[in-house]
Amino acid sequence: MKAFVAHGRASAERLTDALATIAHADVRIALTHYAPTDETLVGEPPEIWPFLGNYLLGEAMDRAEVHLALHGHAHAGRERGVTPKGTRVRNVAQPVIRAACAVYDLTAHLHARAEPPQNTQTVPTP
Repeated sequence: MKAFVAHGRASAERLTDALATIAHADVRIALTHYAPTDETLVGEPPEIWPFLGNYLLGEAMDRAEVHLALHGHAHAGRERGVTPKGTRVRNVAQPVIRAACAVYDLTAHLHARAEPPQNTQTVPTP
């Protein structure tokens, strides 16, 4: 368990370091394997969520004011989510987007971040 937690922390630290190198970019996109928010994990069995995501990644993205976060790995999750401070998150796992690729237009959102969720509890939609 300690190794599992250490891996999660190390991943977030590496992401923080990588994002710091692009601090002055017009657009910042973070691409990770693991989900940075539980919102895109809804649909997966809750007991495996710790193996599919890491909130520390979301915190690193929020600190760096990332415009868009992309991740895979959660094949039964949801496509759209947002971190607590408003970073837009997209789960681009092929079974989720049901296409070979997805196109996201950032032009309308370059200077506006998503509103933080009012309720952090996620509820599956039909």
